[in-house]
Amino acid sequence: MAENEKKVAETAQASVAEADKKSEAPAPKAPKPKKEKVKFTERAKKFWRDYKSEFKKIVWPSKEETTKSTVVVIITIAVFAISIGILDFLFSKGLTLLSHL
Repeated sequence: MAENEKKVAETAQASVAEADKKSEAPAPKAPKPKKEKVKFTERAKKFWRDYKSEFKKIVWPSKEETTKSTVVVIITIAVFAISIGILDFLFSKGLTLLSHL
């Protein structure tokens, strides 16, 4: 009986090896299970619940923080505007001098 089991196992291994050699193409993917459709009203309710809970997590800056940030932004804009204005003036004068040569 042990000999019969060995022969069956060898035959099974050989057939598996032959099948692997013959089919080099990948096996087809299993179909995805269909999702149950959720009604539009249920999705809308869930969206607004999530929106409300996320909105509660917002930490608003204080008036002082907002004022300080605004001043920093205005100063930064002014510095860059002046820098770009100076560079523009210098480049335009340089091009004018080059064109007169």
